[in-house]
Amino acid sequence: AIARLPLYLAQVGVGSSLVVTALVASSVMGEPLRPQHWVAVVAMALGLGVLAVAAGSVGTSEFSTTTTVVLYVVLAANALLGWLAWRSRSNLGAVALGVLAGTAYGGSPVATRALVHPALDAHTIAPALTIGLFGGLGFLLYSAAMKRGAVTAATAPVVLLSTVIPAAVGLAAFGDDVRAGWWPPAVVAFVVSVAAGVVLCGVESRLDLLEEPEEG
Repeated sequence: AIARLPLYLAQVGVGSSLVVTALVASSVMGEPLRPQHWVAVVAMALGLGVLAVAAGSVGTSEFSTTTTVVLYVVLAANALLGWLAWRSRSNLGAVALGVLAGTAYGGSPVATRALVHPALDAHTIAPALTIGLFGGLGFLLYSAAMKRGAVTAATAPVVLLSTVIPAAVGLAAFGDDVRAGWWPPAVVAFVVSVAAGVVLCGVESRLDLLEEPEEG
């Protein structure tokens, strides 16, 4: 998807998995959805559809030395701040873990852009190595955030930042494009889709809190 689509569309597509969570909660788990969740499901579907129509050409996939260095600096800073947030026992530390998890998850799809046209050279291998590092760091920080705070409080910044960061980098650094005349509806659709994803985090939290049936 990252090879064929602009990052903003690819990441919103990944975020639409929350729609599946909502529908599973309703139809399989028997968990009634609140009205705002149904509105969010429709909003996510419409937003994704508009983005698909508005999407322009995919930008470059080449990583300069500066871009790769920035990736590693962000990775190191994220890990350091995550360690400090884990050591903090305040409520702010729990929120920071969720924010840093979202930042780490946002770095992984950016680094994956290096594999669109891979070559056995430093410009491919160096950024590609950060894909798993960002993903693993995001997993650790997200797990820590789930232990320290509410599920929705941990998940909302992950959904938000893992969508917004790659989208912004794709537009600013890689030159991802939007069809001529479609910028306003694309921006509105993106904002609506991300907001719907944040709302649908409440469905995940309710599923996670369901008690396992007791064995007879």
